Amino acid sequence: MWSDSKLIWRKWLFLALVASVSASYYSQPNIVFIMADDMGWNDVGYHGSDQIPTPNIDALAMQSVILQQYYSEAICTPARSALLTGKYPMRLGMQGFPLYNSEDRGIPLSERLLPSYLKALGYSTHLVGKWHVGMSRPEFLPTARGYDDHYGMRGGFVDYYTYNKVETWPNGRLMHGLDLFDNDIPQVNEDRYAVDLLTERAINIIHSRNTSCPMFLHVTHTAPHAGNTGGPLQPPLYRPVGHRHIAHSDRRLYAELVAALDHSVGRIVEALYEAQILHNTIIVFMSDNGAPTVGDLNNWGVNLPFRGRKETPWEGAVRVPAFIWHAGFKPRICDSLMHITDWLPTLIRAAGGSITHEIDGINQWDSLVLGSELKRKEVLIAIEDGGNNVYGAYRAGDYKIILGNVTGMRNDYYGEDFMINKEPPPPYFPVLTSSYVAAVFQRMGIYFDPVQVQATRDAAMIRQKDKERDATLCLPTATRGCLFNVRQDPMESHDLWDRANNIAKLLERRLRMLWGMQMRRGPLALGEGADPANFGYTWEPWIYNGTDISPQQTTTPSSQSNKQQQKAAVNARTKTKADNCDCGDNFRNFVCLFRCIF
Repeated sequence: MWSDSKLIWRKWLFLALVASVSASYYSQPNIVFIMADDMGWNDVGYHGSDQIPTPNIDALAMQSVILQQYYSEAICTPARSALLTGKYPMRLGMQGFPLYNSEDRGIPLSERLLPSYLKALGYSTHLVGKWHVGMSRPEFLPTARGYDDHYGMRGGFVDYYTYNKVETWPNGRLMHGLDLFDNDIPQVNEDRYAVDLLTERAINIIHSRNTSCPMFLHVTHTAPHAGNTGGPLQPPLYRPVGHRHIAHSDRRLYAELVAALDHSVGRIVEALYEAQILHNTIIVFMSDNGAPTVGDLNNWGVNLPFRGRKETPWEGAVRVPAFIWHAGFKPRICDSLMHITDWLPTLIRAAGGSITHEIDGINQWDSLVLGSELKRKEVLIAIEDGGNNVYGAYRAGDYKIILGNVTGMRNDYYGEDFMINKEPPPPYFPVLTSSYVAAVFQRMGIYFDPVQVQATRDAAMIRQKDKERDATLCLPTATRGCLFNVRQDPMESHDLWDRANNIAKLLERRLRMLWGMQMRRGPLALGEGADPANFGYTWEPWIYNGTDISPQQTTTPSSQSNKQQQKAAVNARTKTKADNCDCGDNFRNFVCLFRCIF
């Protein structure tokens, strides 16, 4: 009897929550998706560290579903490709090394992206921040792939003050230019701090939105990614450098970047409350991949206790901070497996739609609403087929296998010295409750209890349960991999390949099967025509209708020829945007086409 009653209660709760967020067109939830860039597991307070206060992120996480077993991709471009398509990047040729600004590659135009699905469901769609999945051709740009507008960067990273990207080719060739746009317009007169200008645009969109339709606001910060090599760590200059308790100077500067990001999250939540739409908004926060603690473009972020750094197959590259908030959710720590590809079908379901074709992502919405175990049982973590390292990584249940060549990569543990404090950090709970988000929650009648807050932090900490550690860390080869029980051994320090060889062989067969499905990336295609010097030192598309249109000499795009090229670009974008209007509802389809034209 009790079991039947409990089942009936759970079904009632599920129906009530679904009705509150996605029962009809007029009650579709707004969706705000905030993505940090190169933030490590140990760089948020809710995972247990006191070193870098993140009170706004933490306050939001405390009232969210914290995704403890969440996997992203190991690198920027693959992560964004997986998010936007719901497919493993290796199916699209988007795996591996991130895109150069001067590279002629992007998410294949045959792929329909998340904003296009949401637009067909009646959403306004806005991208604020980093794109990094194709910029060589106008048809690769965000406004040709389903976004109504884009304010931000098209490539991988920029200087936080000049918004310039300095790019170095493998042969030493240098290119540099402005990479900050308001749709097609280069922002040559902008002078605000990069985190602030993105935050203020997001807030402006919230307050000036079309109130007759739901909103998808995708905020993709470049923080705390390092800037150009001449100034990798660039905190705000309008306030003194804080975090005096941190002993390592570079880690202290990194903490300032994280603080700016945290401040942004707080201001966005406050704006949603002031606009009176917070109660019907889904908020997702995540990092695109782990931190590059050391090595190329390192930012002094820390992934401990995980092994490795960004651009490796280890947990430190792919296990990232992530949570989802909605006023109807009961706060909890979810210890089920989830992958970045799951967001597309999950958010489409939350918006009232569905995905009918085959993708790798799994709709987790019903499980998130019910508070039940998520549906995913396996995840392809990485396939790398370029350069000197060829490897694959795959997890099924509690077990993870890595196979291939990782020689010369960052395969150890990094950042322990960066975690040293020379004096006590600020007390956690008072900082948490003084945040923007905590103030908003108080106005909503939500208050924090210090005992419960500490209990949540304790539960969200990663603990090593397997106490046996190999004398020498396992490094895989093409014929003998490494096998770990990552639930018991999240540090990947105890190889089980010989002890559990039956499991290893089973996972190896599945990994090799997936490996055989990949679309190979092909050779690196860098274009001299991309040189920003050809376009007034601005990163612009240089291939129109399959033809490199860059001038032979340094010019500004003011000639009649360039005007014709720009017109062709607009026509190409309009056609692609119109192709994205694929809604069965005739009126919504008409509105979508109307927006594309005007």
